[in-house]
Amino acid sequence: MKSVNILGAGIAGMSAANFLAQSGFKVTIYEKCSFVGDSRDGDYEGIENWIFSENVSDFIKKIGFNDKKIIKYPVDEFYVHTDSSTPILVKNNLPFFNLVKRGSTKECIDYQLYKQCLKNDVRFVFDSKKIDNIDIYATGSKKATAYVNGINFETNAKNQSHLLLGSSFAPKGYAYMLIVNGEGTIATVFKKNKIKNQSPLQKCVDYFATRNIKFNNIKYFGGKGSFNYKKTKLSHPFFVGEVGGFQDLLFGFGIRFSMLSGIAASKMISGSKVSAYSDFKLLRKKMKLSFINRKLYERLNDKQMFKVALKFSDASEPLSILENAYKWNVKDLVSLRKIKHKYEIYSS
Repeated sequence: MKSVNILGAGIAGMSAANFLAQSGFKVTIYEKCSFVGDSRDGDYEGIENWIFSENVSDFIKKIGFNDKKIIKYPVDEFYVHTDSSTPILVKNNLPFFNLVKRGSTKECIDYQLYKQCLKNDVRFVFDSKKIDNIDIYATGSKKATAYVNGINFETNAKNQSHLLLGSSFAPKGYAYMLIVNGEGTIATVFKKNKIKNQSPLQKCVDYFATRNIKFNNIKYFGGKGSFNYKKTKLSHPFFVGEVGGFQDLLFGFGIRFSMLSGIAASKMISGSKVSAYSDFKLLRKKMKLSFINRKLYERLNDKQMFKVALKFSDASEPLSILENAYKWNVKDLVSLRKIKHKYEIYSS
């Protein structure tokens, strides 16, 4: 039985490990933390439903995980807020995204993927920084030019989702509040060179406090990561997830990118090269389109963002607008060779 070593027990690393284990490989994951999900804080994150053709459940099944063992909360409506306008409700018949909890407890997707990997005999070595003879690197991002600051809290408010746009909430970035079953997350993603390292988090918290949201047992979190666009090669050793640059560059929906990049690397190792290159080509296309979308987004001022939000609110199927934003013909829009500036946003 051939052995495969993976560095990093995040979403990408476990996706790769589970696929390889199901394909008959002896897989070991080395992780610097003491357990899966230890680098996360119990915050909520979305798995989008518009970038790839399959819905979230079908996608998870396709890459070899048991979808029924993953706790998800579908979101088919959310409010968009800008600093100078009333909130705008955006609704759709199908979910925009599915919320999952990130962390080390049984309610978290990290733990749920870990349990499925164990069932397929994946070996985990924690508190390890092994760097020799690694086949797949899945260690997360390293370089920082922007940041995420946020809070987790308890509340008696009902389940709800909010997106905040504009220079006061998140310059050239985005902020959000998510509440699920009495647990909430507020986070702001912002470029550090735009606000001289001053976090707009308090502005977001104060905004919702005036709207009768009660915050109890507040815990702060923050950190850095990268959505940097780069041309990672599909060759050994493989770099997957954020360390490979596989991320949605517009609004940071990275879970599916991480999963599929891990699967592509695993297919190369297992000999399914045609399928691996097909997955890799799809990832590249979606990343290029998200890069262009970010270019366009960063050109919008606060009033223009409000107008865009209104269009989504007025649309009968706003999800289709997002889907079409990732189906453009790249050659008809812009040559990426002419776009040399790298846009980076960092997550904790």
